[in-house]
Amino acid sequence: MKLFTRYNRINLTVMVLLFVFSGICYYFLVNYVLVHELDEALDDYKIRIEKYVEKEGKLPPINTMDETRVAYQKTIQADNYADLSTVFIAERVEKRSHKYRQLTYIQKTKTENFRITIAKPIEGVKLLTRTVVGLTLAMLLLIIATSIFLNLIILKRLWTPFYSALAAMKTFKLGKNNIPDFPATDIEEFTYMNALLEKTISNAETDYQVLKEFTENASHEIQTPLAIIRSKLDLVIQEEGLSEKQIQALTSVYSGIKRLTKLNQSLLLLAKIENQQYAETGQVNLLENVQEKLSQFQEFWRNNEMLITSELHPATITANPQLIDILLTNLIGNAGRHNKEGGVIAIKLLPQEFYIENSGPEKPLDTDRLFRRFYKEQQHSQHNGLGLSIVKQICEQLSIDIQYRYNAGLHRFTLRWD
Repeated sequence: MKLFTRYNRINLTVMVLLFVFSGICYYFLVNYVLVHELDEALDDYKIRIEKYVEKEGKLPPINTMDETRVAYQKTIQADNYADLSTVFIAERVEKRSHKYRQLTYIQKTKTENFRITIAKPIEGVKLLTRTVVGLTLAMLLLIIATSIFLNLIILKRLWTPFYSALAAMKTFKLGKNNIPDFPATDIEEFTYMNALLEKTISNAETDYQVLKEFTENASHEIQTPLAIIRSKLDLVIQEEGLSEKQIQALTSVYSGIKRLTKLNQSLLLLAKIENQQYAETGQVNLLENVQEKLSQFQEFWRNNEMLITSELHPATITANPQLIDILLTNLIGNAGRHNKEGGVIAIKLLPQEFYIENSGPEKPLDTDRLFRRFYKEQQHSQHNGLGLSIVKQICEQLSIDIQYRYNAGLHRFTLRWD
């Protein structure tokens, strides 16, 4: 869920709850105030009647034109009390009841006691309450909607530097020496974030370059001692008079040196590819290259009784010829090297696609680690685990998409290019 979406959901939920709660509270508050005003009006009417009685000695005449309903009823009750209540009074004309606020009390004149009932309709108060509350809530709703809309616009603009920084980060790739250009912003937090990202990327690039130079230099410097050791071992093995045990020991050492030499060459090749020392490109005839590789591996496959099927069509690609040669050598070589005796290899070349599949281990390879350096399906394998890493590095440099798939006991690598 996006940050905007989550913020808007929380903000909208709080606003709605606040709107509903404030609307209910406001309704009851306005209703209470208006009813209180109505009660005060009834009490004021009572005071005027009392003053009139005190002055004239009798009750004032009832004004039938006023909306206030007044009724006098003789009573023998002399208690001085006042009762304020809400009642429903039937209207003869409309034939329905209306809600009134009613004040009942005992009024004494010179000769008699009267129960006086004063009532004022609440309908007008209710209508006024609803109108005031409705208008107020409408204004609040408009304010909330405007606030949410403005928040969407303002927040989107405020977070633009953040998303611009993320977009710039997508272009960064370690080893390409292309530090992203983060847009300038006047927001302090984003300025600090951009500065921190630039420093982190710069440090990572520097460390990577140092490590890469170390690998390249170390691999280059190791070549000469390894060549000397191999030549000396060749001379020792060829000498006469060696015992069987000595020959086995020397053969084991020679095998280890050979593996170390091959590992060194692979690391050096990776360093050269990463340093883009194969930058020269041209039109490479893939059909000729694949046919040449098939003829080279034919003898090895025949000895292992493998079934080879191929469907080759003319295809070309703009790339470095040496990298294409290494790429095909590793892919086609792996298909036989990691196969089983009597297995199958199928190769297909199309104008913009090449795939090779082979039988082998009866389970898929680990796709998360497949193209990592020194990845081995079997830890005690004699291979150095750099072949597919070299393939992946070449594909990235040549903008070739490589995919791996396992289906029905067959491992397939597919290359696609524009």
